[in-house]
Amino acid sequence: MLEINDKEDIIIPFGKIGDKNWKIKTGQIIEAFAGTWEEELKTPISAAEITALETRLGTTLPEGLNLFYQTFGLANIGEELQDFDQMEWMKDIWADNPENGPEFTSKDNEVLPYLVTFSNYIGNGNMFCFHSETKEIYLFDHDSGSYINKMFNIADDYIKGCLIFAQAELYGEDIDQEDADEWSEEVVEKLFGADTIKKWKY
Repeated sequence: MLEINDKEDIIIPFGKIGDKNWKIKTGQIIEAFAGTWEEELKTPISAAEITALETRLGTTLPEGLNLFYQTFGLANIGEELQDFDQMEWMKDIWADNPENGPEFTSKDNEVLPYLVTFSNYIGNGNMFCFHSETKEIYLFDHDSGSYINKMFNIADDYIKGCLIFAQAELYGEDIDQEDADEWSEEVVEKLFGADTIKKWKY
């Protein structure tokens, strides 16, 4: 079982989903994380189910996200990948009651029509979305002055970041949680930069 006793124990699961050994490394993290929380592993999602989702949405999933679903399903990666029936166009969330929605900025409104939700951050109303055309990943932050911020060029990087952060929960008995949190953040920061971490986690 994967255990984090030093920063060097943290696994970077892949450069890109589909890389050689990506399934082995990713599976090791997901299995250890599920074991920590005494959860059952999720069932892979079939290509037919994904095609049905894409038909309903009228757009294709990012390639890496598609492959992840077919391999690990809606696995617990430290953040909640939405059930397929919860995924929707962000512009439609407040369509019936716009008065209850955010006051999007003009910059927000440039990308809002293209965003499809796929992950709830930590249950606080923030959501990760993919752009229907570019497949870039955006964060909707309900507490931010600018509600919508681009975070990653591809879904693979979001999944990778989550899997690295999740390993902070796998710390050994002689390690403090704070140390594991710091190590995982340092690894993610090296990959994506301090500004991305600040928008994502703080």
